[in-house]
This record gives sequence, C-alpha cells and structure tokens, in this order.
Amino acid sequence: MTALAPIMVYLDDSLVLEIMVNADGKVWIDKIREGVFFSHVVMVPDDVERIIRLLAAAMNTEVNEKTPSLSAKIPGWGARVQASVPPIVAAPVFSFRKPAKLVYPIQDYVDCNILTNEEAAFLKKSVRERKNILVGGGTGSGKTTFVNALLQEVAGTNDRVYIVEDNPELQCDAENKVEIFVQPPVYTHQKAIMDALRFRPDRIIVGEVRDGAAIDMLKAWNTGHPGGIATIHANSTASMLDRLCQLCEEVMPHASRYLIADAIDICVHLKRDPEHPAGRSITGIMEVTGESEGQWLLKKPVF
Repeated sequence: MTALAPIMVYLDDSLVLEIMVNADGKVWIDKIREGVFFSHVVMVPDDVERIIRLLAAAMNTEVNEKTPSLSAKIPGWGARVQASVPPIVAAPVFSFRKPAKLVYPIQDYVDCNILTNEEAAFLKKSVRERKNILVGGGTGSGKTTFVNALLQEVAGTNDRVYIVEDNPELQCDAENKVEIFVQPPVYTHQKAIMDALRFRPDRIIVGEVRDGAAIDMLKAWNTGHPGGIATIHANSTASMLDRLCQLCEEVMPHASRYLIADAIDICVHLKRDPEHPAGRSITGIMEVTGESEGQWLLKKPVF
C-alpha cells in the first residue's frame, strides 16, 4: 500500500481503465470519457522498481536481469500487470489494466452518440435471438466494456451462461452462470472451452479469443450453443474474421473459412477516437452472411 501511494488515487477511481509508467517516470492515465492524459505525477526509478518487485513477490516469482518481464495481478484490485526492468528497458516501466467496475448499458452508448437508436435496437434483438457476436478492436478500444453492455441484455434471459477469461473483467448478472478463469499453462483457454460442453451451457462467452482455442469456440458455437459473445484484437470488421483464421491455423494447416462464416453472425468493431467526446467510437457493425472465393460476405444491417 505504501509503495502504491503515488498512484493510489487512480487505482481507487472507478473511471480509470489503465495506469502506465514510462522509463522517464511519468504516470499516464487512461480514463473513461477523458482518454489518455499525463497525470503530472512523476515517479523515480527506485520507487517503480519497488512496486514491480513487490508484485513479483506476491506472485511467488522474481524480476531481474535474467527474467526482466513480469505478468501478474495486483492483489485486492485485480488489475492486470505488465512490467519490465533493465536491461530490456532504460528504466523500470509498468502498465496496470484495471477490470471494469462500472457497467454501461446499451442506452448509455446511445446517449453518448456512439450508437444510434436503431443500432442499439439491432444489437439487443441480436442478443435475444441468440446471434453469435464478435467484438473487435485494438488495445484500449473499449471491447470489454462493450461486451459488458451486451451481457446486461444476456442477463435478461433465463439462459445458463458459461464465461471464460483470464482476468475477471466481464460482468454478467445472469442468475445461472459459471465463471472460469484460465491460468496457462496449468489451465488453458482451449481446455476451458472444451470443458464448457460438460457444464450444460446455453451460451459460451469468451473474454478474448486467443491461440488455437478459437477453433474450439467456433465448434461449440456451431453445435447447439448459439448466442456466444467474444472479443478479438483486429483493425476492422473484415480483419476480425481474418484474425480468427490465423488463430485457427495455430493448430491446423488451413482454417475452415466456412466454419468461421457459419459460426459468426455479427461483427462489431470499435476504436479509440480522441475526437469523439467519449474517447471511443464504433467503426462498423456488420452481419456475416458467408464466404465466397476467399472473400467474406458481409452486409450492413438494415435498421
């Protein structure tokens, strides 16, 4: 607690998404509705390194010149930690990614002019009709926050929900749910999704699609478990599907584009947008209708 004192106010702020310290000691903040800004807090390298070493000790590991990178969580806050020390950086650095504390309903996206009323109605209807929805974007684009908004709609059903993630960020108020936290290599995304079928889920939600687990998720969504939601890192709606191909090909020679086109019903892509008052915007909502001659068949929904 003493070591974290310089940034405690940001750890306790429910609107803060990320806390970043660069090699020059400057603390940068990513905050809902404000975007990324310099906090005017500057930390000395020894204090930054102290935080990193304490977090490493809490995870029963070490950080030194031989193992200069750390992936961990902050006890109590559950924030995801990525940190590095010399020699791979000039001075100790870290990034704390906080799990979302506030859940913004779809209507908030309308009120902030991120979604139109028609787009919001379409997404709500898609959830009710158990469409499989893939939410894409870059780091910090608001994918998880948007999925939490969709999960509010899922909670309004009587479905049994099975959630897979590596960090407790997804929030779903469904009464009948199972939450699985993967811990590679002990328990992987692939094993969690394979185990999902034995838990009798109605919907399978994946915090982030990673590695070859993508193929297991697609098969599950395609075999009696529609209504899934997942996030993926990608630059556009079409590239979200291309990225799925790449992940599938980590465990098979050639990805089944037909399987992907058949499993994914809706693609929603978000991006950081400094010019938008909310700091985020939706660049596209597309329906996946199939694939032909190596091209994805996408169409804009008719509202």
